[in-house]
Amino acid sequence: MNRPVVLANQKPALSETCDACSATHFKFLFSKASAAGIEYGIYECSRCGLVQTLPRPTEKELEECYGAHYFQRRTDRGYDNYFSDAMRTQLQKVWDMNLQDVGFFEFEKLCMGGPDARALDVGCASGFFVDYLNRRGWQAEGIELSEAAAGFGIHELGLTIHVQDFLEFQPAKPYDFITLWASIEHLRSPLKAMQKISTMLRPGGMLILSTCRWGLLSRSLGPSWRFLNVPEHLFYFSRANLVELAKQFHLNAVGSVTYGSGFTRFPGMGFLYRTAKSLADRAVKVTGQGDMMVYAFRKEIPG
Repeated sequence: MNRPVVLANQKPALSETCDACSATHFKFLFSKASAAGIEYGIYECSRCGLVQTLPRPTEKELEECYGAHYFQRRTDRGYDNYFSDAMRTQLQKVWDMNLQDVGFFEFEKLCMGGPDARALDVGCASGFFVDYLNRRGWQAEGIELSEAAAGFGIHELGLTIHVQDFLEFQPAKPYDFITLWASIEHLRSPLKAMQKISTMLRPGGMLILSTCRWGLLSRSLGPSWRFLNVPEHLFYFSRANLVELAKQFHLNAVGSVTYGSGFTRFPGMGFLYRTAKSLADRAVKVTGQGDMMVYAFRKEIPG
């Protein structure tokens, strides 16, 4: 049962607890309006530091965010036709880079030495990454809440995608590899999700997840930060937050990278902009100050 929450700089009118540590004391950072004009507060847990969107949006509010338009109409919250070949090519380039940076391909070689290497992509949308893994020899599946997104992968690509709530999913066998690409920030309970992931991974199995990173850029830009999408993004992790959450469930970090300087791509980018973007992207990656992060975790082997 939720207890009354104490909020700095705002009247204690909410009833929320921190998903990561169950604390009820939060520091108010700032507020931002959703596309529907609803004002949400961005708060930092006073105990563990996890940044959260409060009050938590209702199921109805979230359903309105994730209709077919989320994947087909360009906004600061959605995609510019997620189902296009151009988007698929762009995503594959990012996956290749991220997987290389966190040491996945070495792990993959070990898995391919045995039979039936199983993988699950959580929040798989239309299943492009599921297809990517299948082409590499994995027995890959996806799970996705959006029927509009999953339907494309099921009917157009012939993929195995479970259309249901991840926390209610019961797999037949453990997985060797689980991924969450830009998904954990959308989940109502990252704590429960991480716990479930741990039970679904075989000992020695790998989890790779990416998420927007709460750090120097987000604190500096505040409400104008490019990943401050309310109410879809419920949680904003720092590197320490994420590592600590995974460690609770015997998932140990074995590789990580940050990237992204805040410069976004757009049609007709000029030479000077492209150059500035390239230099800034390299700088934040080298210094670990990117506003996106990717982590690889391995599940402990007993004994």
